Amino acid sequence: MAENYPLVEQREYGRAEKRGGLWRKRMTRGDDELPTVAAHHVRVFRVGEEYVEDHGQLRADDPVVVEASSVTVVDRRIEVPVVVETRIPSAEAGDFTVRASFYCTVTDPCAVVRDGVTDVEALLLAHLREVPGLTEDGSDLPFVDAAAVRARIDARLTAYHEMRPSVVSGIRARHGAVEVLTPEEMSAYVEEMEKARRNRERDRRQEEMEQQAALDRALREAELELKREEIRNLQAMRKERHRQEEETLRTAFERGAGAEQQDYELEIERRRNRFTREEIEQDIKLVGSDPVAADYLAWRNGDISADELSQRLHAAEERWDTRKDDRLRLDREYELTRRGLDREDLRWQVERDDHRQELTRKEEREETAARRHEAARRWDLEHEDRLRRRQEERTDAKELQRDQREWAKEQLTVRATLGKQAIDRGLFDSTMYDAGAFINSVGDVPFNQTASQGAAAGVGVGVGGPETPNGELKGEVKGQLRGGPGRTAPAAEPTADDGDDADDFDPANQEGSLGH
Repeated sequence: MAENYPLVEQREYGRAEKRGGLWRKRMTRGDDELPTVAAHHVRVFRVGEEYVEDHGQLRADDPVVVEASSVTVVDRRIEVPVVVETRIPSAEAGDFTVRASFYCTVTDPCAVVRDGVTDVEALLLAHLREVPGLTEDGSDLPFVDAAAVRARIDARLTAYHEMRPSVVSGIRARHGAVEVLTPEEMSAYVEEMEKARRNRERDRRQEEMEQQAALDRALREAELELKREEIRNLQAMRKERHRQEEETLRTAFERGAGAEQQDYELEIERRRNRFTREEIEQDIKLVGSDPVAADYLAWRNGDISADELSQRLHAAEERWDTRKDDRLRLDREYELTRRGLDREDLRWQVERDDHRQELTRKEEREETAARRHEAARRWDLEHEDRLRRRQEERTDAKELQRDQREWAKEQLTVRATLGKQAIDRGLFDSTMYDAGAFINSVGDVPFNQTASQGAAAGVGVGVGGPETPNGELKGEVKGQLRGGPGRTAPAAEPTADDGDDADDFDPANQEGSLGH
């Protein structure tokens, strides 16, 4: 049986990281994070509360792999033998050892991982101990009847397994052979198993020693080879260093020898040039720029003959005369040119001064015209403002006069209405007030000559309306007449003709009786 059956490997995952190129990064896991699976293995990924079965087809960048929190490799082999052992009492001092074999097959890997089936032997052992009557099958038989005990247990397990199969999540367990061992057989079996274990341990230790010896030998050989390689490298480095030092010395010697040879040649050339310069300097001091002296020097050195010397001297005299005449002619031309330039300079200076004065006068004229234009424009604007103010004042006066007349008309309308109501109610019957005088006072709107004159002159009149003369208010009702907000009619002053009648009749106090 496999040691980790049915779970071969389990891994816990952290958060996936972005991997890939600079422009194509994506969430993925490393290839080493996916466990390898054999032909009979499957992988189960846990994604949240779900379990996904994979047969090795999902890649590292698959969304299931990226979002998984763990992965488990499950063994899918068929009929994997699992052996469990338990003890039952016997008729003698000692116990029988019952060894039962079960053949297991994983049917649902996701259920195995979800329910955490990690120890199949413990689950099958618990299932075996739950068989009723198993412990009493050998309590009445001695050790010599082990075969009878095995037959009983085999029959009981077969019947129980048929009635109630073993319940292990995701695994189908089939009942197999049953062995009943006595204490001696068990001791022999244990001794045999211990001997096999010691043999395996000895073989393992021997193999480990051989592997260690081979590893040590390989390490020593590797160290020896490394030392040999180091020696070879050291020798090669020393040889190369010697070659470089020799090349450096040879180059330095050749450079020094070449520099000395060049210095010697330059010194010889310097001396030759110095001698040549001294000779030329002496010739210049003696001859100078005199062509005649140069011709004599050339004749003395043998470069020219006497005839050629005489020809050169004659040509030199002619050139001297010609040069003298040319110099005089050039002096006269220069003087004439200088005088012409002076005249041109003086004329240009005069023209420049005239042009500057003309520009100055033009600027002054333009400034004067601009000031006049600005003054005319300002006067026009002020004139228009005065005209507009006068028109506005005239319009305001007309509107004020119209408002006053409207207010007076409203006052008369109110007086007429109140007087009519008073006459209809018979208010004048109980008073000594002259109704005819009151009716005569309700007439046309009086024209306020003072307000008209003030409006024509552009002077405003108060918002309280035109002032009515006291003579026109004689016989009118006493009190305040409300014709509009902020407008109050002046109260009528009693006169000597009114007497007590004016005091007895008060339309303001009689308003309450108008409704009766």
